[in-house]
Amino acid sequence: MKSVFVLLGLFFLVIISASESEALQTDIEKGLFIFVQTTVRNSDGQLVTYLESSKFTDLRLELLGPFLDFEAARGNDPIIDIDGEQYQVIRRVQSKTFTSDDLVASTILSNTVDGKQVMLARFAHDGYPVTPGDTLESMWTFVRPVS
Repeated sequence: MKSVFVLLGLFFLVIISASESEALQTDIEKGLFIFVQTTVRNSDGQLVTYLESSKFTDLRLELLGPFLDFEAARGNDPIIDIDGEQYQVIRRVQSKTFTSDDLVASTILSNTVDGKQVMLARFAHDGYPVTPGDTLESMWTFVRPVS
């Protein structure tokens, strides 16, 4: 009988874990479309990995709004027309050069809020190994309605 309870406990733990890490598909119809493209190149500049997604875990919409407002205040993001509706396209690139061996299992957009680094969005994936000298570039594209 004990093993039944243990198995039930594990079953519920798996269900809870799966629901917490569920990926959310962004959609312009819901007010915000996000697309990220990540490339990893070795120290010779050769492509090692390319990943892209519009599905995210840990999506913090309440923090993304102020972040995008701040980024848009720079005034250099285009306004496009889609089916008679106006949308702003904000693109930002994050780059990193690795100094040690590592395994990267997610692409993260973070920002400083109240003096602390906080995650705004995360694209979880199977991962890719990196070695010193490898470079990462993530291009984040945000499309939102103009109000």
